[in-house]
Amino acid sequence: MIGPTSAAAKAGELIRAGARLVWIFAERMDSDIILHYVVEDDRLHDLAGPMLGLTRALTPRVPAADWYEREIAERFHVAFVDFPEHRPLTNVVPAEELRAVSSPEASTVLYGPVRSGIVESARWIVETAGEDFIDVHPSMFFKHRGLEERFKTASIELAPFVAEHASGATASSHAAAFSRAAERAMGIEVPDRARATRAVLVELERIHQHLDSLAHLADDASLSVGSAQLFAAKERIHRILCDATGNRYARGVICVGGTRFDALDPLRETCGRDLEQAEHHARTSMHRLINTQSFMDRLIGTGRIPHEKVVQLGGVGPVARGSGVACDVRTRDGYLFTPLAAEEALEHNGDATARTLVRVAEIQRSFQLVRSTLDANPTGAHLAAFESKDGAAIARVESPQGELLYFVRIENGALARVAVRSASYANWPLFVPSLPGNIFTDFSFIEHSFGAIQSEVDR
Repeated sequence: MIGPTSAAAKAGELIRAGARLVWIFAERMDSDIILHYVVEDDRLHDLAGPMLGLTRALTPRVPAADWYEREIAERFHVAFVDFPEHRPLTNVVPAEELRAVSSPEASTVLYGPVRSGIVESARWIVETAGEDFIDVHPSMFFKHRGLEERFKTASIELAPFVAEHASGATASSHAAAFSRAAERAMGIEVPDRARATRAVLVELERIHQHLDSLAHLADDASLSVGSAQLFAAKERIHRILCDATGNRYARGVICVGGTRFDALDPLRETCGRDLEQAEHHARTSMHRLINTQSFMDRLIGTGRIPHEKVVQLGGVGPVARGSGVACDVRTRDGYLFTPLAAEEALEHNGDATARTLVRVAEIQRSFQLVRSTLDANPTGAHLAAFESKDGAAIARVESPQGELLYFVRIENGALARVAVRSASYANWPLFVPSLPGNIFTDFSFIEHSFGAIQSEVDR
């Protein structure tokens, strides 16, 4: 831990030298509020210091800090110096208080929080004159689930179950990221067999989540047959997971120290029987979709985000890679059990088409990674024995949506602080900048091309 203002100053210095702002979060320790600035150059730096008096906001110089500092200000009731005027982020307020335009030609549309086809609560205040977007304000924190506090009441052994419910659709990514952070904090070496199992589960999760996004896009374009075929391909992956692990989302497999049971042999058996047909189904359905001209016409130029804007606001995952930003943490964080067989999937147009093509390429790569990892078939234990030790660490996983981070602090053998920075949280600030030049009927195409999960925000 460093001085009260040194953490922010050091973070700013590294960012000016070319580092990337990854995350800002806070924790209470005794009577102090500790700010953590996580930046990356050739490695991750967790720069932490107590917030004493007034701390200068990073947002005016680093726009990617905006949501982080706004949430800290609202959740921890602290003030940043020179923080730009802003609307509430985590506190839901009446829509009329959020209107930015006063004109007899402009109308306000409340899109959400209950919307057809979208199961999670998010509201968009859209000001429009006909079809064009004039101003859009997201109001997203309807559910305060208290997940980060819930970790404190769970034992280290059972806490991965809490992580799995941060986002039910990406349970393996969250369980793996939490477990890795806890393992680093306690100095636990995970057996190769468990590492391989985790890699397979996360890659299968990537496949079914990317297929889900593509199926929703097909549905947006009224391609009901194409949508049904993609959802059916997604269902094949869920059945592989269910047959091998007992759960369609592989919940209950990953734990601190490895895996709760030896799941690699069941995965090898099930994938050996069903993976080839599942891949053929997925490839065929994707090929037909992206070769349907009426579908691609709806995506070309839709929701374009320039490369510079993605870098400026800290986008991750397929959203960033669709704008030419290389950000796949699998290539540099040591998580993969076998190396990537191809270059990172990048597109450069920054529109919904680009994000779709990135997902198609990543699905094909994930099938390859599953096979190569299962073929490696490391022997040995699936779980490392350990004794609880105090410590703190950050770990990350490339979830289907992008870079997912967990911070874990263990004190007196119990979880004292768990913080989560999901890929969806990092990407939502890019949604509004993607809207200018589009019309209201493009909204769902852009949203589904992002593939973000609202529950990852309402944590």
